[in-house]
Amino acid sequence: PHLLDEESAGAKNSPIFLGGLNVYLQHKSAIFRKTPKWLDDLFNHESLLRWVAGKRGITTPRQLGEITLSTFRAKDGPLAKEVGKVIDWFREHGQPDVLILSTILLAGVGRSVREELGIPVIGFFQGEDGFLDSLYPQYREEAWKLLSGGAGKLDTCVSPSLYFAKHMGNRLGIPETNIQYFPNGISLDGYEGATNKADHPTIGYFARICPEKGLDLLVDAFIELKKSDKHEELRLAIAGTLPSENITYLEQQKTKISNAGFTDEVKIKTNLSRPEKIRFLKELSVFCVPARLPEAFGLYVIEAMAAGVPVVLPDHGSFPEIIEETKGGLLYGKDEPGGLVSSLCTMLGDSVQAKQFAEQGSVAVHQKYSNDRLAKELVENILAPLVSTK
Repeated sequence: PHLLDEESAGAKNSPIFLGGLNVYLQHKSAIFRKTPKWLDDLFNHESLLRWVAGKRGITTPRQLGEITLSTFRAKDGPLAKEVGKVIDWFREHGQPDVLILSTILLAGVGRSVREELGIPVIGFFQGEDGFLDSLYPQYREEAWKLLSGGAGKLDTCVSPSLYFAKHMGNRLGIPETNIQYFPNGISLDGYEGATNKADHPTIGYFARICPEKGLDLLVDAFIELKKSDKHEELRLAIAGTLPSENITYLEQQKTKISNAGFTDEVKIKTNLSRPEKIRFLKELSVFCVPARLPEAFGLYVIEAMAAGVPVVLPDHGSFPEIIEETKGGLLYGKDEPGGLVSSLCTMLGDSVQAKQFAEQGSVAVHQKYSNDRLAKELVENILAPLVSTK
């Protein structure tokens, strides 16, 4: 699931399709593929789904692989009833002009809707390769194969970066002509107004707290900068969503900081609200998430720039594109020894350049990455042409 800090755009009491309990039960047993609607609706009750979502270990890695394959098979697998509910709902309540899939992982469902209703369907790429490659080997190859078949039957796919368009095109065997570039955006509400910098120069990290995002690399860089005696006033601010499986990882970083003698110079906050997040970002001197793996986009980068903060990022994935579009920060070679520390030192040591990066990034985000602007461009450049050809 996506963790959002904004109000849901969906109407209250909107129907739930492919709810987690129904998917699990119908995948496991043919009995639940024939249950009445009232029982399925009970399994989709929001309170029950929230309760189940809070439980760890209910689904094993093996079951996750099996359920993924069932979802990708859509109407041709054990979840045919769930897919049929989507199609029946559209037939009863009105057929849309176009169906947008928020993630390409729903390509099998989209393919079924397209075949049954004859409407254009588009699927968004949002970094799904990491999930697919994390599946057990016995499921991974089949998952990519099934997803390729489903995605290939859609009218078009949309990627938030040129890097990820090429990457997923190669992985799925989809021609470049069937993948359109369209960046992610953010709501700019709350980002207006001047920044409120902290009393001390502060490096900030705001992303999911996990090894993949490289928090430990940033902690190591911070400790090295502090020990150099050139940044005695430097502080480190860490915030983001903390999955329960990464609590030990965060504790390891705290221990490392404590052993170095810098506990008082580091602040850590988790699971911030939207207003808290914006205040957190506006206090930073420089923003850095040294992600180990290439990102499909990296929405946190745009958020930091919107708050008027220059960024330091590894030179891979979508980050070079974002820096090229915004001129909002510096890139360092991921495999370059000392590259992260050197780039942070450069940004912290040149306030004039840092201010220029901050201003350029903020202006670019307001001009190119606002949800209001992008919503209009999505309709005009992608949705309207698709609908007009049908």
